[in-house]
Amino acid sequence: MTVRVPSWRYLPVAFALVVPVLLCVAWTWLHAKNEQRHAAEAAAKIVRVQVENILSQAWSLLDRVAELTPQPCAAVLPSLQRWSALNPYFRALVLANSDHIYCSSVIGTVDFSIGDFRKWPIKGTPDRWLFSVAGTPLAPDRPAILLGKPGAPGYSGAVAVDGRYILDLLNAVATLGDYRLELTVGDGAPIRSESGNGATGPAGLVYEEVTRNSGRVALSINVKAPSESVVTAWQQLMLSYLPAAMLIGAGLAVAAYRLQVNRLSFKEQLRRAMQADEFQVYYQPVYGQQTGQCEGVEALMRWNRPGVGFVRPDIFIAAAEAEDMIIPLTRHLLRLIERDLQTWNTPPDFHVGVNLAPEHLSSSGLVAEIEAFRANVAARRPLIVLEITERSLISDNGQARRNIDALRAEGVRVAIDDFGTGHCSLSYLQKFPVDYLKIDKGFVHAIQPTGEEAPVLDVIITLSHRLNMAVVAEGVETQVQFDYLTSRGVAFIQGYLFARPMPSAEFLRWYASHSPPGSQPA
Repeated sequence: MTVRVPSWRYLPVAFALVVPVLLCVAWTWLHAKNEQRHAAEAAAKIVRVQVENILSQAWSLLDRVAELTPQPCAAVLPSLQRWSALNPYFRALVLANSDHIYCSSVIGTVDFSIGDFRKWPIKGTPDRWLFSVAGTPLAPDRPAILLGKPGAPGYSGAVAVDGRYILDLLNAVATLGDYRLELTVGDGAPIRSESGNGATGPAGLVYEEVTRNSGRVALSINVKAPSESVVTAWQQLMLSYLPAAMLIGAGLAVAAYRLQVNRLSFKEQLRRAMQADEFQVYYQPVYGQQTGQCEGVEALMRWNRPGVGFVRPDIFIAAAEAEDMIIPLTRHLLRLIERDLQTWNTPPDFHVGVNLAPEHLSSSGLVAEIEAFRANVAARRPLIVLEITERSLISDNGQARRNIDALRAEGVRVAIDDFGTGHCSLSYLQKFPVDYLKIDKGFVHAIQPTGEEAPVLDVIITLSHRLNMAVVAEGVETQVQFDYLTSRGVAFIQGYLFARPMPSAEFLRWYASHSPPGSQPA
């Protein structure tokens, strides 16, 4: 039968799978944008530092130029020309009288009106001024940076920084990241780089830096980049981080799936586990002292959950009892045993021990269920041994005794499991007819390595013999324990010294090849 899971229960699993991928997409995009901005900021810093260095030299030279006023051009021209030749970056050094330029380091005596600069965006000439222009009277198609300051009363000096140096700087920096840079000095005209790396697509502003001097804008640097540049960087980051995000998503999805499974009621989990055939039976052989060979097995339920592994029996059995699922689980155990026994080739009266919970032992339908089970495995003629706990005897309301009597009359045997661990008085052993008494491993482990007597264990064994009960010792792990128990007439030995619990197929191989332990138990 296929277990149907409501589709909505998969939403958290899908969410856990998708969210890391979406976060990776968003984070890598933001990281790419941030990295682009940092790179653009570094590019702007290069431009600013270089331009400020040029302007620093320009201001120093301007101080010397302004000191030449109001001397005539002929007297100062050699100095202007020498300074212009010896200092890089400068296109011209000029002197002005009122609103007329009267001397230029380029052509000597001139008569230009300062108003001639109005063809470029000059908003005025304060006492100390600085701005960029798209051109000068002698080079109208080449940008420049103009700096000026007052000299003698009515006079002023000015220097023109050749924009070619600025353009070369902007173009060199633009190649670092396919940028397009724009420099504006003061309130002047912008000086723009050519397209970085020959890019022709639209570019968006990535970073803007503005420095001020005395409250006025001194430098403004804009860094722009094509939109595809950040996309390329983002794709590279995605290639690096997306596989990890997918692995994290897969891990979270598995965790979410397990959480969803665990959030189901345990009753529902058990139902689905039985339907999905997640339970299997492990068989632990029981050694018979009289025959010296395996005379039976105890059937132990194991739950192997896909993606989780084996669940501890004490956990799921206790939970099954709490959820009123122990009887359905035991019925499922009987069906699994029926299936396994079809492949066995064991002799008649081979013991098959099945654990029963108190609730099941007291149920009205138990006798019919066990009879049906015996009928289904009749071909192998096993001896069915129902293993009950002391609690089953204490909590009996009469139904358990009737069930035991009816089943024993049909040839079923009954054993008290883990004797000595409950609170059963000796009167219960006389009241309830049982065939075997299974000594808990705690008493077996009380046997000292030196073989010294274990008084409590000896009392239990003696009591069993007087009540005509065969004794089964559980948890036997050492040769000393084996010898101690067999010397006191314990009929059956069960424990790791003889064999561990194993699945049906493995048990068949073990049974076919196993040699009786005799003096050297396996």
